[in-house]
Amino acid sequence: MKNEIIKALSSLISDIEEASPNTKSKLQEIYPISFSINLKGHKTIYISLDNNVKDISFTEKASIDFEIRSSVSEIFQLLITRKIKKDILFGDIELAVVVMNALIKSDLDFIFLIDRYFGNTSAAIALLAKEKLSSMQGANSIKDNEIQSKLRDLSIRLDRLEAANIL
Repeated sequence: MKNEIIKALSSLISDIEEASPNTKSKLQEIYPISFSINLKGHKTIYISLDNNVKDISFTEKASIDFEIRSSVSEIFQLLITRKIKKDILFGDIELAVVVMNALIKSDLDFIFLIDRYFGNTSAAIALLAKEKLSSMQGANSIKDNEIQSKLRDLSIRLDRLEAANIL
């Protein structure tokens, strides 16, 4: 089972490269890359990428360029919002940001890839999580706009009171 997961993840990286030639060229500019993904409650995944070799395993590597320490929900949020939280990156943060930007801005349909490699159920859960996170962000932005509007009104009133006191 472990080998099947590793093969699936390896072919996933190849599919990402093939699905977006722009991403492939961006990644080839910075190859070789070696990093780990440490998700809370899961085994650490070690990934080494080079032009010809894509190695994904659960076996610890001698040296890695950077590490991503996060939870599954934070990774989903990162994929949906396309905003990188630098507090989850350790090691060569600059390289990590370049790699993550190349992957995030590749315009891939991650739900389709999840469906292809992990099945309909996983894709449905990912889609529901995406919709929930999107609706939560929409509600937060509405509240932020209301607060900004009220602060603006208060500022205008304060300016008028100050102007009235000066006259």
